Amino acid sequence: MPALLSIHQSVIKALRLMTKSKFILHYFLLNKFSYLFAIVCIFVVNYLQVEIPRYIQLAVDLLNESTLASKQGLVENVQWVIALSVVMVVIRILSRVYSLNPGRITEATLKNDIFQRLNRLPSTFHAQFASGKLISIINNDLNGIRLFYGIGFLQLFNILFALSLTPIWMWKISPALTLYSVIPIIIASIIFRIGFRRLRALQAERLTRLQDLSEQLMNYLGGIDLIKNQQMGEWVTSELNEVNRRLFDCTMKIAKIQTIFMPILDYANHFMKVLILGLGGYYLLQEKLSIGEITAFLSYSVLLAIPLMHLGRIVTVYQMGMISIDSVQNILNNEVPSTDLLRMDIDQKSALRKSTLLVKNLSYCYPSATNGQSEMVLKDLNFSIEPGEKVGVLGSIGAGKSTLVNCLNHHLSLQAGQIFWGNKDITQVSRQDWRSYVRTITQDPFLFSDTISENVKFGSKQQDQAADQLDMEQVLELSQLSEDVRRFSDGDQTLVGEKGIMLSGGQKQRLSIARALLTPSDLIIMDNVLSAVDYETERTILKGVFNRIEGQSLLVVSHRVSALEYMDKILVLEQGEIIARGTHAQLLESSSYYRHTWQLQQHETEDSA
Repeated sequence: MPALLSIHQSVIKALRLMTKSKFILHYFLLNKFSYLFAIVCIFVVNYLQVEIPRYIQLAVDLLNESTLASKQGLVENVQWVIALSVVMVVIRILSRVYSLNPGRITEATLKNDIFQRLNRLPSTFHAQFASGKLISIINNDLNGIRLFYGIGFLQLFNILFALSLTPIWMWKISPALTLYSVIPIIIASIIFRIGFRRLRALQAERLTRLQDLSEQLMNYLGGIDLIKNQQMGEWVTSELNEVNRRLFDCTMKIAKIQTIFMPILDYANHFMKVLILGLGGYYLLQEKLSIGEITAFLSYSVLLAIPLMHLGRIVTVYQMGMISIDSVQNILNNEVPSTDLLRMDIDQKSALRKSTLLVKNLSYCYPSATNGQSEMVLKDLNFSIEPGEKVGVLGSIGAGKSTLVNCLNHHLSLQAGQIFWGNKDITQVSRQDWRSYVRTITQDPFLFSDTISENVKFGSKQQDQAADQLDMEQVLELSQLSEDVRRFSDGDQTLVGEKGIMLSGGQKQRLSIARALLTPSDLIIMDNVLSAVDYETERTILKGVFNRIEGQSLLVVSHRVSALEYMDKILVLEQGEIIARGTHAQLLESSSYYRHTWQLQQHETEDSA
């Protein structure tokens, strides 16, 4: 195990320190055979392109002759032009297929890699990166990487082979005319480089602006009901207009540079053609060149112009690719905790089943505390949950209940030696393995835009277990949701909408309870999940849960005493400390805080009735 841990740590460090060149090479090698075949095809296409004008030259020179041999030679040269053109078209199609497809493959692979990394990164990473920014990176930045590995690769080798083969054939016809033709290209390249530098900075700014816009949209769409209720539409519109205006200004600057600097090479190509015609006509009069040679030279100038015109595009693709790789590396180079890369085998998992959860001197403070002063949210908590034991945690708002839950389910990063499962420190257990022992039901459950049935069965899918229809009906009954489901026209096939928008708060909470009850686990944590139901429904649900999870441990966190009165023991949490513990009857006698809360809530219940 130590050797395996060392290997995983080495892999993590290598990924974290992966340079941009290594990143590019790594994903190039994923499609190396496709790229190698594409390079061969691109070379053949460019070779045929420079061979065809040679046959055109021979054919044009034979037009002035009227002999039978010249006519036969003319026909042969034309046939060669047609045959080479057909072969070139076929090979060009193959070159595009095998050079563009890897871009799509790389994009799909990167999306999987990014999703897996995001799924493994701790909560501290997600606290730094808003969901809107991550979505923008996955959509916009990966699009730039796809172009980089697809059209960028194709055009790069097209330009390399064209700029290396074409001048050689031009030099064979006339070295002097070739040198004169290069002059406008050199001048245009110097001007082009000025715009290239400015364009790179603007491309980086544009992707940042897109991330800002995506983040704002996610925030406002998430709170759309509040915006409508508080009549904040005008303010939100003005804020979005400001973000959008900055993106528009940046995009317009890019468009201006592309309009002014990018066509410079195209202008140089036109000037080169004029130069060839002028000097070529002079050499023709001097009988230094034939009409066929001038025709071939003009054909070569066209072949030279095509990659020059594409150079502006490939520069843009290259810049977008480099900037996008920086954004993606911000995700991939973040360190995944080494323990999360380790997985226990079946025997190790079985040995820890039905263990005792032991909390020893648990203290926690959030790392994002302001002014560098960290205030303890949890202070020296000590308790245990035995197999099959039902434990409650009572606390007011701000007492530290949610922090305690996030420590127990290892959502937060902890120091070693504070929480144990049996004899195993949970900081030495991967979060994925830990989820197989502990199931958390939160007060704000996340539902997928799918049917009620699929949302309930989601947990069993994650555990690779099949849930039959009978089990699902039972958990719907236990969570007091079956009556609501029967009232729906489509029953359990009713679509709940995005984030469960078609359901009420209480229905969403009960659906999340049904999801957790469907698949067995050793410890179920219910974090204030009954806050949106009435007291009678709360008691009925808890009784059903007790019957369903016979032999399993249960931790119920609530600010309601009524949800905890049937627990084996209750912990009273106040300002991060346990101020009392015992059964419901014991706490009514010994804890004034518990007794006062109980009496107050009893009066509220009577008033509601």
